[in-house]
Amino acid sequence: MITRHLILGLAGVAALALPYAASAQQDYRQPDYGAQPGDGQPGYGQPPGGDYDRGYDRDREGDRRFPGFPEFREREEYIRRLIWGSVREDMISPDDGRELMEQLRRIQRHEQRAFQEHGWRLPDDDRQRIRFELEQLDHQIDQMRREP
Repeated sequence: MITRHLILGLAGVAALALPYAASAQQDYRQPDYGAQPGDGQPGYGQPPGGDYDRGYDRDREGDRRFPGFPEFREREEYIRRLIWGSVREDMISPDDGRELMEQLRRIQRHEQRAFQEHGWRLPDDDRQRIRFELEQLDHQIDQMRREP
């Protein structure tokens, strides 16, 4: 009888200890110094969020920030990758890349203000303004990439 209680007690302790042990393991990864932006790995000199010249607190504030209107997310991500690729390929300077990323962040702040004012029902004039600003930024990047 004692053996049976002992086995059941040990099984209970093991069942309780297993989730605790699993949660105690840390996800420690060495940075991949050849990592590309947006692939989930921080590269050398890059913040873990993969956002160009952005502070390390981006991931901590990410769930509190407005994620942007879904209709613009794909275009914004394309512009972000275009800036990263242009800097990486030395088509534009890192300083120009920082300025372009700041312009993209300004557009995203415009989106956030429109959301705070109107919620998810974005008025057509705000929609057109944001779309125009993104097109202008995309055009500016293309022009900078073509310059010798």
